[in-house]
Amino acid sequence: MQHIEWAINQVIGQVISFTWVNQPLNPGSKAMEFEYKHHSPIAVKITTALRAWHYIRFEVRELNKNTQETIFYRVTPELGVHQASATTNGDVVLNENQINTILKNSLSYEKLQANLENALGISWDIELEPYRIALAGLMLDTVSKSG
Repeated sequence: MQHIEWAINQVIGQVISFTWVNQPLNPGSKAMEFEYKHHSPIAVKITTALRAWHYIRFEVRELNKNTQETIFYRVTPELGVHQASATTNGDVVLNENQINTILKNSLSYEKLQANLENALGISWDIELEPYRIALAGLMLDTVSKSG
């Protein structure tokens, strides 16, 4: 965990202490969430730094305050990195170029479906959602016990 903290702190240029909790889906594993406001885009830098550990799952989200566009990166050991743009409510947005490329490279219905699912990050969501739910439940339980 110290290596992960060090990597994040190197990217943001200051030392932040993180609160780690047990990850219920992987006994012996830890999880954490943090929010950080920065004057310049750093999500891709954090993702690149953390990607060096091929065995961790994580997500990094970045909100552009001027455009309200969200860029997020999802990473799993099995699937690698997925980058997407999203609306403020979390819907993945595909731009015209992405759609045209998908259509051009999809010669069958099955290929079109697979390419759209890949662009939307469906496999990443399927793998990461149980971890999100477990962590959210754990955080709610912690809040309920403390107040």
